[in-house]
Amino acid sequence: MAIRMTGLTSGLDTESIVAALMEAQKSKKTKVENKKTKLEWTQTIWSGLNKKLYSFYTDYAGKMRFQSSYLTKKAASSDSSVLTATAKSSAANGSYSVKVSQLAAAQYVTSAKLGTYKTTDENGKQIDTAVTSTTKFADLGFDTSGSSAIEITSGDTKVNLYVDQDTTIGDFVQKLKDAGLNASFDEKQSRFFISAKNSGADSKFTITNTALSTDQTAAKDALLQAMDYSSLSSSDQSTVKQVLSDLQNSQSADTKTAAYKSLQDIADTAARTKVTDYYSEQLKDKYTSQYITTETTTDADGHQVTVEKLTDAGRQALKDANLDNDTYTDTDRLSVVKDKLISQKVSEEITADDYKQKIESAVENGSADAGVDSKATRDSDIIVAVDNYATQISSGTGAAASSGLTKLGMDNVDGSTVKENASGSGMAVIAAADSVVQVNGATLTSSNTILDVNGLTLDLVSASDKEVKVTVSNDSSAVYDSIKDFVEQYNTILAEMNKYYYASSSKGYDPLTDDQKKEMSDDEVEKWETKIKDSLLRRDNTLGGIMQTMRSVMTSTTVTASNGKSYSLANLGITTGRDYKEYGLLHIKGDEDDEDYADSTNTLENLINEDPQVVQEVLSGIVTNLYNDLTKKMTATTMSSALTFYNDKQMTTQLTQYKKDIKSWESKLSDMEDRYYKQFTAMEKSLASLQSQQNSLASYLGG
Repeated sequence: MAIRMTGLTSGLDTESIVAALMEAQKSKKTKVENKKTKLEWTQTIWSGLNKKLYSFYTDYAGKMRFQSSYLTKKAASSDSSVLTATAKSSAANGSYSVKVSQLAAAQYVTSAKLGTYKTTDENGKQIDTAVTSTTKFADLGFDTSGSSAIEITSGDTKVNLYVDQDTTIGDFVQKLKDAGLNASFDEKQSRFFISAKNSGADSKFTITNTALSTDQTAAKDALLQAMDYSSLSSSDQSTVKQVLSDLQNSQSADTKTAAYKSLQDIADTAARTKVTDYYSEQLKDKYTSQYITTETTTDADGHQVTVEKLTDAGRQALKDANLDNDTYTDTDRLSVVKDKLISQKVSEEITADDYKQKIESAVENGSADAGVDSKATRDSDIIVAVDNYATQISSGTGAAASSGLTKLGMDNVDGSTVKENASGSGMAVIAAADSVVQVNGATLTSSNTILDVNGLTLDLVSASDKEVKVTVSNDSSAVYDSIKDFVEQYNTILAEMNKYYYASSSKGYDPLTDDQKKEMSDDEVEKWETKIKDSLLRRDNTLGGIMQTMRSVMTSTTVTASNGKSYSLANLGITTGRDYKEYGLLHIKGDEDDEDYADSTNTLENLINEDPQVVQEVLSGIVTNLYNDLTKKMTATTMSSALTFYNDKQMTTQLTQYKKDIKSWESKLSDMEDRYYKQFTAMEKSLASLQSQQNSLASYLGG
């Protein structure tokens, strides 16, 4: 920026002069900014209009162009306490005889109340304990020897729960859910609540306590032994159980291959953990021997005792790790080394590359010291165990000699109805069932309480011995309402376009600057900007073209019906108003909501009742033309995008150019202002030099 000398010598108000000179130039930039603002407003208005036009195009014109939209039917039931009915346009008019013999039901199992079980408190006393989700099957007396399982089938899904010492109520509930059932254990009621997610006979499910044979149990135990099951994490144990369940359901090559992969991955992880633990113990022993030594000394009572003390290396390592403290006693330091430093050292070394390689080598090749077989051996043992189990289990499992489900308040569930016993303490089962309905003598079924038949939808409420009459007829009022709704939506969008197209001129109104807004109230600013916005689409060619298309199609199109006669909207009683300033809004003569034509004969309503086919053919034909013409208006061009009624691409391009022009003007104005100041600075310097010469000359002349 140039050095600015603002009138020090000349006495001129340089700032004001430059500001005045710049004002004229800034007005050129302001004009571009105004154009940009107006275009942004125009873009916003068009975006809103486009959304409304497209909604009318898809939701109303798109629907009413089909003749099926004028075939609305209604259905009436003679007894709504048994069933209600609705009709699609495809339903045949007439009377139907319907008898509801049975309602669809979902299978539902409610267990007996489990009550309490005996546990021992901290004093060794037996107490009654309520059953919860964490209660183990073993506590309830369920067979947990390893040969018992619970098989759950639901449709094509089969899930098995292998019962062991750790199996809980919560595990059983989760398996029920895995089978696709709704299941919970209500701890307050101490009961299981189990149901199918859908009604209908096909949603039947079974729950059976099965027992493995001696050979099957031996095969399962061999597989668990190959996995060193007891040493696995609870998550890995769950995976092993799932593999057993999968193999019981299928012994296919794919299932066995998946089992190999899953179990071998678990075995690799377990081997890696064992080896890591082994090397960690070695490192712990190494650092313990380096940092801690033992001495034999005599205590105050004269007894010889062995005490631990830090070595010099231990003290130094403590300092190097910044774990020492001046306030520590030797006992404190020993504790820090044992509890923290050694663990820290082991962790650092076991994760270093050297030990990582040792660990992976042992996992791959085996380590007798760590108690880990080679990967080849582990993989082979798992394959043998899986194949053996699959072979043994392929013959299927038998039902347990005595169902352990009784320990859970249930018996084997085969889907049959079971009534609670007289004492109200037994299991209750509602069997899955389809709805059974006779329609005009033909027996039909449905998996739920809704039956669709020949365009008729029956909503079944209750079973009954009596016949119900369902009557289907044309719904003239629904047809009339849909046409009226279409006309109202047409008028709404046309009225908004009329408002913009025929708006008053806003000549002399430009977007306000920030300084101008400060001098006006918020209300005045809003009115000023609204005046401009309302006129932005005044006499707009694109908007005018859309309006002309809509008005022309709706008021000038004629359609030849199947009776050979030609009809326009006016022949159906739909016409434009008497006031030309409505600019093409439509009225339904005789409609009670139309203030101008409420007293006229309702031709549309009469035609719908007397000759609905004419209404159907004429209106669908006119609206089809409207739909097609609007489709053409939304065709993509170099100036507009697809499904867009206005030149959105052109506006975006113009906005980008305005932004570039504004940026260019900002640069020009900055340079211009600097130039003005440089000129005035040069003038001030010249005047200062001249004044200095005058003063010097005056001094020589004795002034």
